[in-house]
Parts: sequence; C-alpha cells; structure tokens
Amino acid sequence: MATPDPPPPAPAGTKDLRLTTEEVRQLWSFVHGDIMDPEMRRQLRASYGLCPRHSWAYAVVEIELWTYGPGARGGHQPFDVAILYKDLLEHAATELTRRRILAANLASVLTAGAACRICEELSAAAPSGAPVGYAGSDTAALTEEANRLTFTTAWLRQTERVWRPWVCPVCAAEAGVPRDRQLTADDAGRTCRPHLLAARDLPRHTADRVGARLLETADLLGPLIESMTDRGRPATTEEDASWVAALGWFAGWAFPLAVHVSDEGAGTAT
Repeated sequence: MATPDPPPPAPAGTKDLRLTTEEVRQLWSFVHGDIMDPEMRRQLRASYGLCPRHSWAYAVVEIELWTYGPGARGGHQPFDVAILYKDLLEHAATELTRRRILAANLASVLTAGAACRICEELSAAAPSGAPVGYAGSDTAALTEEANRLTFTTAWLRQTERVWRPWVCPVCAAEAGVPRDRQLTADDAGRTCRPHLLAARDLPRHTADRVGARLLETADLLGPLIESMTDRGRPATTEEDASWVAALGWFAGWAFPLAVHVSDEGAGTAT
C-alpha cells in the first residue's frame, strides 16, 4: 500500500510552493466545491480565505489543472480564485470602512476568526492508500503537473509590469528586491494583510488607505471574471494582474517574488 505524502509542517511557507499529493488532492476537490454556498462563504469570510500557502496553492492548482473554459485563454485561468477573493476584498474593505477603524486597532478587523479550510482538511485526512482524488483523478499525476507552474508562471510574467508596483514594501524588502523596485516604506495602503497585522506605529489613516486599495483591486477583478465567461470582453493587462494583487494582499508576496521565470516561460519556485 502506497504511503501518501504527509501534509507540510505548519506554518508552511509560500516561497517554496512545491505541493504534496495530499495538498493537491484537497485543493482539487476544493476547486470543484461550491464556494457560493452560504455556509462555506461565511467560513471563508471568517478565515479571510485560505492561509498564505494555500491561497497561492489554490490559484496554482486551478490555473495549472483546469484545462477548459470560455474566454480568450480557454482554460488555465483563476476563475474561482477571482470570484472568491473579490468577495473577500469587498468584505474586508467594508469592515475597515464601516467601523472607522484606527490604525492601532487594525488587528481587531484583520485577524482571522477561523482556520484555513485546507489546513483543517489536511489535519483530518487519514492515510488513503493510492493517491486517488476528486472523481477518481490521479492525484500523483496532477501534483506533478501542478508543480511545474507552467501556466502560473506565464500569468506572472505577462502581468509583472503591472503587479510589481503593487507589491507590499515589507515583502519586497524580505525578498531582497532592489530598492528601485520597492514601494516607499510609508505606503500603508499597499502593505499586505500579514504585515499589517505584525506592524507597529502605522499612520493614522491606514484603514482608509487600505480599504480604498482593496476596492480598487475588487473593481479590477470584476472585468477579469467577466472575461472568463462567454459574455465577457478580453481582460486588460491590469485586470489580468488583479488576482495577483488580491492574493498578494491576503497572503503576502513571497510566492510571486520567488518564482523564477525561464526563457522558455516555465517556472519553478526558488
């Protein structure tokens, strides 16, 4: 009997995003689930989506493995990811602005009130023998395909000139991004949620700046979602980059900053 890969240790990082078979099995099932279910949506709002690792992994699994779909790309696109994180952006922005949060009290709004759903499933997962996933899929083969990052890397490379200026300045500094490609340190509106939670002495109007930025990103996600349907026009590069900006704010930017883009367009997490 084959022994499945163990789940990654917690907290698992986003820089090294090589996924295990069990992670892919759970995420592929999640992609096929109903994120519009009211109870599911309440849980995902309470947890602010998935944890940093599984937020990016969710996008990777959908982009790499979902091969068919409407729109210009005809598949390999973050449709479910964009729908979920547009809702979460609007939810977070509403919470920040409705309650007139002072910078010192940001944690009271931005701290997750529930655990990552994928982490919970991994903790509860029993050894399952052969790595069979959703609808009898070959999870081992899907994991190998997902870990190539072929289509995810293409998205990141094609939209890099747009999302680079949106990168959290703290994430950029931690990743060793050259100074001329970083944001100014006082631009709180672009600081990601994990670093806002860890920050001290934030500017007074941080909540307003963050809320406005989240709504701007959500407004870009709308046309991106439409572009992945039969009725939508092709997305602009800025709209194509909006899902990266959304996940960057919720989960931090370690993953896209760590992806190495080769001349052939394939990528690996360094």
